[in-house]
Amino acid sequence: MSARNPGAAAAIRPTMPVPAQRADAYRAARLWDDRRLADGIELAAERRPDALAVADNERSLSCRELAQRVNAGKSALVAAGVRPGASAVLVSGNTVEGVVAYHAILRTGATAIALDRRCGAADLRHALDVAGPDAAVVLASRESERLLAGRTGIRAIPLEAFREGSAANASESTASEPDRDAPALVLFTSGTTSRPKAVIHSLNTLTAGARNMARITGADASAVAFLVSPLTSITGVMQMHLAADQHAALVLEDRFDAETSLDRLNAHRATLLGGAPVIVERLLRAAAARPDRRIALRTLALGGAMLPRPLLELATDAFGIEVARVYGSSEAPNTTGSVPEDDRDERLLDDGVLLPGTEVRVGSREHAQEGLLRGPAVFLGYADPEDTKAAFEDGWYRTGDAVELAGGRLTVVGRLKDVVNRNGLKISLAEVDGALAHLPGVVEYACFGLPDEATGERLAVAVRAEAGCETTLDAVVAHLQSAGVAVRKLPEQLVIWKEPLPRTASGKIIRSRLAMESAGKPSLFSARFGDDLTARRD
Repeated sequence: MSARNPGAAAAIRPTMPVPAQRADAYRAARLWDDRRLADGIELAAERRPDALAVADNERSLSCRELAQRVNAGKSALVAAGVRPGASAVLVSGNTVEGVVAYHAILRTGATAIALDRRCGAADLRHALDVAGPDAAVVLASRESERLLAGRTGIRAIPLEAFREGSAANASESTASEPDRDAPALVLFTSGTTSRPKAVIHSLNTLTAGARNMARITGADASAVAFLVSPLTSITGVMQMHLAADQHAALVLEDRFDAETSLDRLNAHRATLLGGAPVIVERLLRAAAARPDRRIALRTLALGGAMLPRPLLELATDAFGIEVARVYGSSEAPNTTGSVPEDDRDERLLDDGVLLPGTEVRVGSREHAQEGLLRGPAVFLGYADPEDTKAAFEDGWYRTGDAVELAGGRLTVVGRLKDVVNRNGLKISLAEVDGALAHLPGVVEYACFGLPDEATGERLAVAVRAEAGCETTLDAVVAHLQSAGVAVRKLPEQLVIWKEPLPRTASGKIIRSRLAMESAGKPSLFSARFGDDLTARRD
């Protein structure tokens, strides 16, 4: 296998497999176990057939109906040639069909490669490079022309095919269960590289992460999780596994609006919300402004930037919502978090305790405060061995975060990586910088992040134009879109720089100075309407 073309082989392989001695220890401690996929959705269909399993903005399925559709979906995938060791790229938004297709792919023994419906053509090309030439692509018909234009020989399976299920026995288990140590999922994360890195998880690592989430939130069969984060993000995947493993319900929100989403959340009596703090803030403010001040939530699981303490106190004091801090990433989901016995101050001030099997080491060869992780939920490496080599040190995953560890509790001090976290979605600055290459009429450019009340952070681009040239945000956006950059990764602000951009003595852009000095410079801003960006001058 080529180091730069991991999709050249017939199957995706772990590039950082867990050593046998540690894997045995995880099994002995039951952090990894022999749980079958059929112990989730199919067993729930037996035990609570008429209970809600999953709902989106248009339809809902009971546990019995979900099991029927998943098993019918598995049969359709097998008929289309999806086999153990193969790969299937799933492009989906927060829809019932996406949930059905994901669980069906797992049951074939193939590796699911997950992309959000708002991905760009470049994202899909990269996913197919990872997946290999024989991969199937599951996507909505309306997305085929946009994402597959000009491509031939692609085995496209319409996502709409997963809407219907046979009336066969919903509790029928799969003929054979997939290997729990083998790659089950690949998802993509933005970091310091110019292209998304392909994160490999097994069923063991995914189940361990979902079990940690259940421990943090107290979720059981009575839980109703409300998912606003993308289904194909690590937050979405964890909640799919949590709902399946706990026989709980999952309510999907594909078109977030604070007022209408609050109505849906209350109508479904959703008890759990996990993901980006900015979403929580909007929902709580919407509830606080209503005469009845009603919000059904009982637990918030928050990762990333801290919410303002007054708002957290509003959640606990005014609404009686339990707030749990969670620390994790696509590579290591839910590795630390609050636990039921924590008091409120502990929940609000740090990122929780080390969850079972998780180990943290503070300090890497490159940074004295960088957090390094090992544990049953930590991924199996990236698809590209070179990415894996850079991300691990002596078998420990380098998080890229500065951390403090005291009394078995973790506090994340800040990020060491160049990413913008917008609405809980991480955008690689290096990736967007790379796509800006050859931008006409520009001498220098660089991306950076700025605080944003609505989204937590926004993506800005600093540009120094050639003499006599004028650069617009529309031109920058058009250039990025022509390079296949997804709409969700487009910048919202263009800052005009007259002088050279700030650099270190070695020539590296100082992004912190871009953020500090941007306030006094002319800017163009965008307004976001759904998935569209339109420019305005400020």
